[in-house]
Amino acid sequence: MPGNLSIGIVLPSNIKGGPQKVTAIAAVDLARSGHRVSIFVPVLPYYYYSVSLGQGYWFWLRHRLPPYVKDWLHNRKFTFQDLLNEEDVFGRVSVQFVARCASRRQVAACDYLIVHTIAQVAEYQHLFPQERQIYLLQHPEEHVHRHADIFKALRKSFKGEILVSSPFTAREVIDHVSNPPVVPNPISPIFWAQGRAYDFGASRQDMLFFYGAYKGGREGMEIVKALLAVRPRTTLTVWARDSVAELRQALSNVTIVQNVSEKHLCDLYLGHSFLLFPSTYEGFGMPPIEALACGCIPVLHSEVGAAELYARNGENSIYMNGNVMDLAGRIASILDSPQILRAMRVAAPESVQPFDPNGYGQRLLRAAGIL
Repeated sequence: MPGNLSIGIVLPSNIKGGPQKVTAIAAVDLARSGHRVSIFVPVLPYYYYSVSLGQGYWFWLRHRLPPYVKDWLHNRKFTFQDLLNEEDVFGRVSVQFVARCASRRQVAACDYLIVHTIAQVAEYQHLFPQERQIYLLQHPEEHVHRHADIFKALRKSFKGEILVSSPFTAREVIDHVSNPPVVPNPISPIFWAQGRAYDFGASRQDMLFFYGAYKGGREGMEIVKALLAVRPRTTLTVWARDSVAELRQALSNVTIVQNVSEKHLCDLYLGHSFLLFPSTYEGFGMPPIEALACGCIPVLHSEVGAAELYARNGENSIYMNGNVMDLAGRIASILDSPQILRAMRVAAPESVQPFDPNGYGQRLLRAAGIL
C-alpha cells in the first residue's frame, strides 16, 4: 500500500452540483487518511464545450461565462466550503482557483489526478500523465452536448482508470468502456449524522418539490397541481435550481427556496414528508438519497440514475407511473395515513447504507487499483 499521497481533483465549475459535492466529501475522507488534496476550481469554465467543440470564442465569452464570472465576483469561495469547514481536515485540503485549467506546474506535485468530465479528459491529457488519472464518470455528456463520436473516442483511448457512479452509467458506456468499477456517490456527513437521529413520527410539511426546467419541471408542476386539486390543504415548498419565472406563473402563493446550504437543505428534508423529484435523466441523482437519509420519501422515476440501488416502490419510495391523477391520489392517501407514512420513514435509513461518506475517498482509490 502506498504511503501518504498527493491527490489533485479538478472541477468543471463552481456551481452547486454533484461533482462539487462528492469532491468535498472525498477530500475530507482522504485528508483524514493522511493524504493531501488539492482542489482546482475554474473561474472561467466550459471553454472546451463552447470553443473547442465549435460554438466559438465569442459565444463562450458573451453567453456562457457571464453568470459564472458574476458569481465569482460576488462570492469568492468554493461552493461546498461548508462541507470542508464542518470537518477537521488537518490543513491537508487546499482549494485553488484557476482560470480555465490548472497549469502543468500546479498539477506536477500530484501523485494522482481525479477528473470529472470529458472536457477535462481532453484538456488534461497533455498536462498530466493520463496513466495516473482517475476519470470519475457521472453520466455520458453526449446526452447534453452531443458529439458522441468524439466523447466515446476520448473514453476509449483513456489510459487511466474510469470509475462510474451507478450501474445505470456503466450500462450507458458499455459499448466502449468495459466493466468500469461502480463507486456510488455518498451523501454528505451533514445528512448522514443529522438525518439518522430524526423522529419517525414527527409532524412535517407535506411536499418538497425539486424544480429544474430541464429536470422534469413541467411534469412536476402538473403533479403538484393535481395533488392540490385532490387535497387542497397540501403544504408545499419548492426548491428551485433554475429560473422561477414559469414556476411563479403556474403556482402562486408557494414558498420558493434557492441557493441553499447543506444545513438548510437537510432541514428542508427533515421538515417534509415527500420529495418530488421528477427528473427524467440522471447519471446518479443525489437528492432522493439525501432525502431518504432524513426520512423524506422520494417520488421519482424508477429508472432514473442510481434508483435501482435504493428505491423500493411503496416501501421507501413512490414511483411515478405516468398517470398524474393516480399518482396524486396515491400521495394524498399516504399523507392521510400516519401509520403508512411512519412505516415508510422507518424503512428509509437502511436504504442509504451504501452511500456512507466515511471512507468514500478511500473507496475511489481502491477501485482505481491504487490501494
